[in-house]
Amino acid sequence: MALLRRRRDLRTLTGALTLSYIGSGAGVTALVLYVQSTQGTGVAVGALLLAETLPRLFGSLAGALVDRTDLRRLMIRCDMGSAAAFVLLALLPPFAIILALGAIASALQAMYSPARSTLLPELVDPDELPTAYAIENTAFNLQVAIGPIVGGVLVAAGGTSLALAVDAATFAGAALVISRLRTTRAGRQDAGRTTIVADAREGLTYALRNPIARVITFTMIAVVAFLGVDEVALPFLVRDTLGGGPVAYGLAFGAFGVGMLGASLYLAFRPGRAPGPIYLAGVATGGVGAIATGLAPSLGAVVAFYGTAGVGNGLDNVASNTLIQRHVPREMLGRVFGLVASAAYGGGAIAALVGGFYLDATSARTVFITGGIGALIAFALAIRPLTSGPIAPASGRGGEDG
Repeated sequence: MALLRRRRDLRTLTGALTLSYIGSGAGVTALVLYVQSTQGTGVAVGALLLAETLPRLFGSLAGALVDRTDLRRLMIRCDMGSAAAFVLLALLPPFAIILALGAIASALQAMYSPARSTLLPELVDPDELPTAYAIENTAFNLQVAIGPIVGGVLVAAGGTSLALAVDAATFAGAALVISRLRTTRAGRQDAGRTTIVADAREGLTYALRNPIARVITFTMIAVVAFLGVDEVALPFLVRDTLGGGPVAYGLAFGAFGVGMLGASLYLAFRPGRAPGPIYLAGVATGGVGAIATGLAPSLGAVVAFYGTAGVGNGLDNVASNTLIQRHVPREMLGRVFGLVASAAYGGGAIAALVGGFYLDATSARTVFITGGIGALIAFALAIRPLTSGPIAPASGRGGEDG
């Protein structure tokens, strides 16, 4: 709270993120419930999640654009474009159009995500960055903590169109708030000398040679691929296996975000924790939470155990951001953040692609349990790279040991 009081632009950014993320969580929940109720198959839900995931696989290109563009202007345009997409989604067009609009909104957010993470070092001092990233993730976690609850209530009270219209309004409001930022970061002065593709290739080469960026990238793909199938299975576990309704689904999904939120707040108040062990603890906690959710005997147990998995996700989110900032130079931050985001969504694409078929062939409980086991295997493989010894930070302010 002291950091937020001192840094006006950090308050502004946090307010904009909070507004858009809550609305986005409500909108995604409404879309999942709408597709699940109108299409009725795990393949259809998986197709929606896949459409929202595929554009995020081009994070290297998005990060290259971030590194060469005025960040404030880019974020405003992304929010306004997302608002327009959700206005059209509120009209409940045919399923194919829903998939296309979801992909467009996701592409805009694929640019927004590395922009907000890259902007943070401009808003605070280097020693304040771990807390700032925890605050950023706290705002992001509201998308999963409060957004699904709001979405479930809005669907139950006024239908899918109302929830999607609220989402559109929050994006427009976030764009207005972002316009009040006094600080931004201009694009690189030499940006016109190379193409975006060349910049993206340079960032990919750098990330694969950087030991921290490399291990985070590959473990992120594996962990999200295993645990992402839970998102496909959750509405079926809650509604079909345990007999819950839209509000119950919103509470279960929201519990995951509450866990993420609690983890981020904990790290915000304890910024001196070593990020490597925190990242590993997050991956392990996510795996155990998924297994427990699959074994849960009641809706209350699902809420509790899925919230535990959310704690793990919150821990590894903050730790990965801090590790990247400490060990990647400033001029590469956008591209590395974009690549790591692509890794996460690449795992999500794998989960969305196979999750529906796997769910239809087995059961919701089986999906959760096997996903959790896979995450624990990824955790075991990541222990040595992240604990084998200190790694020298990268040069430049972006690599200072904040």
